[in-house]
Amino acid sequence: MSSGLNKKLSVVFFSDIVGYTTLMGKDEDKAFELIKENLRIHTEVTAKYHGQVIKELGDGILATFETAEESLKASLEIQKYWIKNGNIQLRIGLHCGEIIFDHGDVFGDAVNVTARIQGIGIPSCIIFSRQILQLLPKNNSFTHNELGVFDLKNVEKDIDLFALTNPPCSAPTRKDLIKNIKFQDKSPWKFWVGMGVTITLILFLIYSLVWNNYTWEKDKSVAVLPFVNVDPKTPQDVYSKDITQEIISQLAEINDIKVISYSSIENITNPNLNLDSLAKILEVSTILKGSIQYLGDMTKVNVQFIDVEENKNLWTSSFTRSGQDLLRIQSVIAKEISRVLGIALSAKEEAEIGKVLTSSPEAYEWYLKAKEKYSEYNPESYKVAIEYFKKAKEIDPNFTLAYAGLADTYSQLSMFDSSNAVSEKGLLIDSNSAELYKTRGNTYYYLGQLENAKKSFEIAISIKPNYSEAIGNLATVNMIQGHLAEALLLQQKSTKLKPTSFIPFQISGWIYRILNHYDLALNWLEKANSIKFDPVTSEQIAYLYLEQGNREKAFESINLILKDSIHDLDFVYSTVGLISFWSGEIEKSEEYFEKAILVNPEILNDPYNSASIPLAFAYQKSNQNEKADSLINNAISIRQKGGNEPIENDPIILFDLAQLEALKNNKTKALEYLNQAVEFGFRDDFHIINNPIFDNFRNDMMFKNIINNISQMHIELNRKLKSSEIQLNTNL
Repeated sequence: MSSGLNKKLSVVFFSDIVGYTTLMGKDEDKAFELIKENLRIHTEVTAKYHGQVIKELGDGILATFETAEESLKASLEIQKYWIKNGNIQLRIGLHCGEIIFDHGDVFGDAVNVTARIQGIGIPSCIIFSRQILQLLPKNNSFTHNELGVFDLKNVEKDIDLFALTNPPCSAPTRKDLIKNIKFQDKSPWKFWVGMGVTITLILFLIYSLVWNNYTWEKDKSVAVLPFVNVDPKTPQDVYSKDITQEIISQLAEINDIKVISYSSIENITNPNLNLDSLAKILEVSTILKGSIQYLGDMTKVNVQFIDVEENKNLWTSSFTRSGQDLLRIQSVIAKEISRVLGIALSAKEEAEIGKVLTSSPEAYEWYLKAKEKYSEYNPESYKVAIEYFKKAKEIDPNFTLAYAGLADTYSQLSMFDSSNAVSEKGLLIDSNSAELYKTRGNTYYYLGQLENAKKSFEIAISIKPNYSEAIGNLATVNMIQGHLAEALLLQQKSTKLKPTSFIPFQISGWIYRILNHYDLALNWLEKANSIKFDPVTSEQIAYLYLEQGNREKAFESINLILKDSIHDLDFVYSTVGLISFWSGEIEKSEEYFEKAILVNPEILNDPYNSASIPLAFAYQKSNQNEKADSLINNAISIRQKGGNEPIENDPIILFDLAQLEALKNNKTKALEYLNQAVEFGFRDDFHIINNPIFDNFRNDMMFKNIINNISQMHIELNRKLKSSEIQLNTNL
């Protein structure tokens, strides 16, 4: 039996349009517009007084409130609006009792009692029970008439009722209410309709509690498919994209749910896609589908949460909202999904999911525009995005996601000081913003401050346990620093959250290769290439075969990379040049490296592109010493700052400097850099043992100690793998 039902003492609100059937008969279009307007007013006013619209019931609305005072204030404001407007008249009833919140709906005797109270009112009235009166503070601003005790149909106990008399409400007499009760008794169809609704709700609740066991025993995994915009008049719909992202973001807050990242589902656009096949690809047990429809100033959001294996709906709902209330839907949906999956949210998770993005719909509009420009990924669009993000946070200075977006955009333009400054300001507003910590981590990473980057990513993940971007970035930092077991654990978690991304599969295979698990490495690398071909993946496959002495299979990777038509030619030529170099084909590597430089000479000034180093070795071998010296001196200069210190303690930079000093025959300096590279995380001994640049060092004791040191580290890392959650016999 489900333990997720939420019982709560609440104020129940029912309103009903008087004479709506007659209005529909006269003018359906006008009636429909009034229904939309009525919902809009109810939604805005209810939210203002901390209430919640539960659902529409034809021409009526059911809502709940936390306090009696707020429920009466909201009721009075709604009546004032329609009495002043003169288009429709409402009856409003209020009662307080324990109700059950379930599947986005409410159940309980208090709901039925409130419906009965509302049904016997007169136009423009507000009737409430003694339970409401008793909960009002002593010094309240309300006036009322006592109407007496009434015996209402299907209400077990007699109920004492009161009518609000604050202007401009109509104040019914006891005689008015008795007359309406008698009229209802003479109109049995209303009774049976009411009873039918009540019986249906009761049966549904019994079904929920008894027959339809909501104790979820399967994998708690969700794919949120891109929401569909069903309005042909607004083809460029940013909100449908954003609500998908935000629901995923909300679910990522919950430790016990695996939610597929947005990048893995954003291109799924076929509404008729077979969900069973999709679930197998994404490795999930449930799928959330949704649609957006625009109704003037209102937005209607429909959702369908599906158990794919059983091919049944676990939960469906429809929300019609505007303004601030539209921004709360993501939280409601995330909480409902967690409830259906039987997850009891921690206080921290409840608080994080309950956060509202912004209090300003206008700020949200600018934020969506900014995200759209950012997603164009070019310098000019970044500049426009910056202005839009700034407008969003100027309108709402507490809108922390706007700060995160602005900081991210600054980073893309290498404006790292500005990025960090904005992140810090945002964190002063919300010290629990996972997005801001992730952004700050990215900036530190670009600046080479790996420890600071690592701390920021770890905080982001502690706040949002399934934050795929932060998980992948932390894994990268761990790999660079030589913490391969930790990196592998994170990357394999990332493969579950981002099953359509090749990168976590590629890096997992890379790590397995470094640790000499060749069969596993090949499986993961081939999986990465099956998702998306990438030269780096094929480069790792080539190194794997070279480590096993299979040069012929390694050369197959060269042919595959040369056929690549997606990546830039300089990247393609540099990669095959490296494979040729490690294969011992020095002359061939020289040819490829020269082609790469011809296509893009700027690679010579990139401290993270090592093509010039093996090319310099090739020039030395062919006695082109002047060319070799020019490359070596330039490569050293871009990797060092004043005082001959490396630009940063990055193991790749240090390893490159070791190679460059070796090419200059500075043995002591070369070994010093090589030792530092290992100290700061270099673990790929293949690039040391098989490197012809170090041929003159083979018999040096310090060189041998470095190799032995890495070998011991590999033994320790493999022990960690065996004792961790990572299974070395993992099947893909």
